[in-house]
Amino acid sequence: MPLWLRRSLITLAVLAAVLVAALAWLAASFDANRYKGLLIDWMRENKARTLVIDGPIGLAVFPRIEVRLSKVRLSEHRRSDEFMALEEATLAVQVMPLLRQQLVIDRVAARGVRVVYTHDAQGRRNIDDLLAPAPPAAKEGAASAPPKALTFDISAVELKDLQATVKDVPLGLAGRFTVQELSTGRLADGAESPLRFVGQAALTEPALNASVDLSGQLKLSLPSGAPASVALSKLQLALRGDGFKVKQLDARVSGALAYDGASGALRADDLELQVSGERLGMTLKDTKLELGTLRFEPAQRALQLDKLDLKLAGRSANNAVNATLVWPRLEVKGDALEGSALKGSASVKGAQSLQLEFESQAPSGSFERIRVPGVKIAVKGSGDGRSVSGEARADLTLAPQPLAVALDALNLRLAFTDPALAPVNLALQGQAKASAKDASWRLDGAINEQKFSASGKADLDRPVPRVQAEARFAALDLTRFVTPPAAGAKPAADAPAGKAPIDLGGLKALDGTFSLRATSLVYPPYRVADAAFDATLAAGTLRVSQLSGRAWSGRFTAQATAQAAAQPSEQRIALKLDASDVNVAQLLTDVAQFKKLEGTGRVTADITTRGASIDAFKQQLGGKAALQLHDGAVRGINLAKVLRQWRSAVTLNKDAVQAASAEEKTDFSEITASFDIKDGVARSNDLSAKSPFVRVGGEGLVDIGRGRVDYLARATVTGTSEGQGGADLEALKGVTVPVQLVGPFEAVDYKVQWSAVSAELLKGAAKKALSDRAKGALGGLLGGGAAAPAASGASAPTPKEQIKEKAAEQLKKLFGR
Repeated sequence: MPLWLRRSLITLAVLAAVLVAALAWLAASFDANRYKGLLIDWMRENKARTLVIDGPIGLAVFPRIEVRLSKVRLSEHRRSDEFMALEEATLAVQVMPLLRQQLVIDRVAARGVRVVYTHDAQGRRNIDDLLAPAPPAAKEGAASAPPKALTFDISAVELKDLQATVKDVPLGLAGRFTVQELSTGRLADGAESPLRFVGQAALTEPALNASVDLSGQLKLSLPSGAPASVALSKLQLALRGDGFKVKQLDARVSGALAYDGASGALRADDLELQVSGERLGMTLKDTKLELGTLRFEPAQRALQLDKLDLKLAGRSANNAVNATLVWPRLEVKGDALEGSALKGSASVKGAQSLQLEFESQAPSGSFERIRVPGVKIAVKGSGDGRSVSGEARADLTLAPQPLAVALDALNLRLAFTDPALAPVNLALQGQAKASAKDASWRLDGAINEQKFSASGKADLDRPVPRVQAEARFAALDLTRFVTPPAAGAKPAADAPAGKAPIDLGGLKALDGTFSLRATSLVYPPYRVADAAFDATLAAGTLRVSQLSGRAWSGRFTAQATAQAAAQPSEQRIALKLDASDVNVAQLLTDVAQFKKLEGTGRVTADITTRGASIDAFKQQLGGKAALQLHDGAVRGINLAKVLRQWRSAVTLNKDAVQAASAEEKTDFSEITASFDIKDGVARSNDLSAKSPFVRVGGEGLVDIGRGRVDYLARATVTGTSEGQGGADLEALKGVTVPVQLVGPFEAVDYKVQWSAVSAELLKGAAKKALSDRAKGALGGLLGGGAAAPAASGASAPTPKEQIKEKAAEQLKKLFGR
């Protein structure tokens, strides 16, 4: 053996012996408590975090360094809140590869791990201090060469019972992820490893509560100094639960996916997606998307798509819903593009049917703008005697990066027929575009001869989209879209429509501003000229700053709010109304189906309500209302006619009940009243109605929630013109006649309280007789004459008897006897 070789072997043996002895000494002399203190102090001094290690630290040093920790807790940066906790963790690193700048990890295992991750709106994360590099140590002389990057190789990863609580504001992500199992084989550059993941996602943003089961073959590419790449083959992914606004979601993905971190390229092969679930009343069953090949290489300006096939199947109510879309081929390389036309269909079959046929011409363009010209959608539907037919044409433009879509030269023609309505023809032209961040549109069209224009934009790059939209109509008559009620039909007092739930939760789906103008707006029974509507929607609250126009022969302005709530019973609506010079009969008939009052004047209201249905809104109504009318009338009773019949009614001394009559009414030159409304009941005590022969006051209530009236009107005769009762009313002049109005809005009864009139007439007659007696006595004193002597043998009547006789004579005259 050569001398140099022998000396080298001896040297290596000595070094090995020294190394083994050093490692043996390290293992034997290892003091866990000492290293605990070092770790705790280092974390406190360098990271401003509190580290607690309640369990023992285990260490093995050869042939691998293996560290075992248990019962560890770590606080947030400069706060005592828990950032991470673990029950048990093991990390094993081979020693010899470290000498070659390689990190070879035999095993990573952990159990019972809890971690909290936050990312606020300003971009600050609670792990920034842990990721920050350590400041470089100051060195004298020339700067040292940068350290060589470590390569790593992990033999296996095994994690169980891991919980991660996440609050990421920029991503709109909040909730908890639970990892029941995460295991891999070897993880190293270029190595393929089996992957198994079983977990649960319980998120509040976006709403998701689902289990995740993932398996496949994982391959990592970890080039030195470059972003990592990942490929997943034999992929099997199952997602089950509620999420993405889908109930009973069952989604399954299979195939192969790959992502290149350096170039941003994405590749998919034999990808298949199957989805079942329920959303918006539609149940999807085995909806399938198949994709033979997808290549997206933005750095090379290349896109390839082969065999895109979508099949949708489901049910909505009692209707079967089906849709298909086929795109056989698309290949883009820079400015060169080849591809085939799109083709598809959609149908709804049941009591009502609808069929859509979709096709296009062959695409053209470049990587930045893929143009699909001549897109055509034919529409045909029928059911219950109704029908719709027409078509839409447009040129479709797709931009892959960033993803965006545009419709140009949009031209839509639809014709609607309904046995109960006049035919409706819709024509629409314009353009629209959308991306992941925003959307905009500009449209012009006509509904029959009614022209309109609409425009708007939407900011989609936020948790709640914000929309700005406006529309202008020369005339908008919606009569064509509202089926008139059957002749003679009357709404039931407890109509199901009043009890049907109303959910304002849809107001939370959008934020924005909205504007509508119409020279003429007709929506039966409302007819409005110069209609103006301006509103804002934010955080589930709709605020109408302007609602105005000319209606009911006058003009009105209003402001309103509608507020959604977590509990439908707490939904709130408020309205302020000021209507001047209006025909109150038309207004009350349209708004409340109340047809008992006529006149022209002003109506004001400031009301609020809450609830989950129309009936609840009525019963929770509160606020104030008032009216000031001239040249008015109360329908249902002719007060002059009733009062002319007072003689027979008073003789019977019985209150008379009279059903309201649509032909009868009492005219007034002026009517005013105000109402305090609480719990759906409007109370008034200041009614004032005037006419040439009568003045009416009163008090009572109008139960809006139950649609009933209970009001006591007091009519006082002040004049006796021939047209209003003539001489028959002379005897009632100055007498107050109580009239009780009782019953439902559609059938109010008028009860004239003649018993009270009789008492007042008797009281008046007695007063007159006493007055006449007093006048006679006073005349005798002043004139000095003696009273006529009594008949021979008869005693003179006493003063009390004379008053009774006088009263009886007055009553005889009063009743014409």
